[in-house]
Amino acid sequence: MAKRQSGSPSPVPGPPSPSAAAARRRRPLYPKWSEAEDRVVNRFARAIVSGRYPNVNQALPDFRRELSHVTPGLERTEVAVAWKLLCRAYDFGLPRRMHFWTDQERRLLERHASALARGECPDTKTAARQVKRAFEQAGLEARHHDSAILDLVIARSRALGRPLNAVPFSPEEDHVIDRFSRALVRNEYPYGMAAVADCRRALAQAGIASPRGDSMIARRINVGACALGWGSKFAPWSATGVRIIDRFARALVSGRYPSIVAATRACRPAMARAGQLENRTYVGLRAKLRVQALGMGRPRFRPRWTGEELRILDGFARAVIRGAYTSASAAAPRCVRALERAGLRVSARVHSVEDKLRRRTFELRHKRQP
Repeated sequence: MAKRQSGSPSPVPGPPSPSAAAARRRRPLYPKWSEAEDRVVNRFARAIVSGRYPNVNQALPDFRRELSHVTPGLERTEVAVAWKLLCRAYDFGLPRRMHFWTDQERRLLERHASALARGECPDTKTAARQVKRAFEQAGLEARHHDSAILDLVIARSRALGRPLNAVPFSPEEDHVIDRFSRALVRNEYPYGMAAVADCRRALAQAGIASPRGDSMIARRINVGACALGWGSKFAPWSATGVRIIDRFARALVSGRYPSIVAATRACRPAMARAGQLENRTYVGLRAKLRVQALGMGRPRFRPRWTGEELRILDGFARAVIRGAYTSASAAAPRCVRALERAGLRVSARVHSVEDKLRRRTFELRHKRQP
C-alpha cells in the first residue's frame, strides 16, 4: 500500500460494512451482569455502607457465594467481582478512605508528626508505625492504607519545621561507618544493608545516638565502599575462579541444586576458601554462574512453545470461542492437565498458560472476523 504524502488530506472513513457490524454484535468476551446479579450486588453494597462488613475484602466470600447460587454456570474473576462491589458501594455513599480523616485521627497523627519534627522519632516509617499503633490503642479501625499514613506524616512533619534534607553525618559517625565500608570491600558482608545491625551496635557502643533509618545508613556504607573500589571495577575472572564456577554450573545443570539461588549460595564459600571472592558481589557471582549454566545446556526459565503445545492451546482457544468455557481463565486448568497428559513439561510455565491461552483466543477470534 502506498504511503500518504505529507500535506494530502486524510481519507474520510466510510460507513462500516454489514459484516463488520455483525461481527461487533457477537457475544462479548465477558458476559454482562444480569438483573439477578445486580440485585445481589446492591444488597451487599448497602451492607458495606451500613457497616455490616468493614470493607469489600471481608464481604467478598459471602458475596461470591451468593453469586454462585444466582448464576451457577458462570464463574467471574475475583478482581472483576471486587471492583463491581466496590464501585457500587461508592455509588451508595461509601466514603473514599484516603479523602476523609476524622478529627481524632488527625490529633493522634499530629502528635507523632510533631515528635518527628522535634527529632524525638528516628525516621518517618517509625512514626507511621507509631501512628497505626495509636489508632489501635484508641479503638479506631484501620481505614487508611500505610502509604496514606506515611504521606501525611511526612507532609505534617515538614509543615511543623522538619528540614527537607537529613542532618549531615558527623565525623564521629563517618569514622564508625567507614569501618563497615571497608568490611564490605573485604566481602565480610554481601551488601550494605546486611551490615546495618552491626553498625548500629558499634554506634551505640561509641556513645553516638544516630536517629537515622536503616536505608540511610546502608546507603552511606555502600557509598563509602564504592569510593574504595567496591562494585565499580571488577578484576577479570582467573582460571581458578572460572573452574569453581564451572563446577557449580555443571552441578546446577545436572539437577543437584534446585535453583540458581541455591547454587550461588553454595558457590560463595568455595570461592572464599580459594581466595577468589575479592570484590565480587552476590549479584555478579549469580550472573556469572547463570551464564555458564546456560552455555552448558540449562534451559531458560520460559522455553519457547512447541508445535504440540500450541496445537493443544488452539483447541482450548476454539472451545472458548464456541462458548464451551466462559473465559480463558476458566479453561486454563483443564488446558494445563491436557498438556501434562500429553507428556509435555509445564512446570516452568504453569502461570503463563492462562496468559498464552488468552492471547491465542483473541488472535483466533480476530481472524474469524471477515
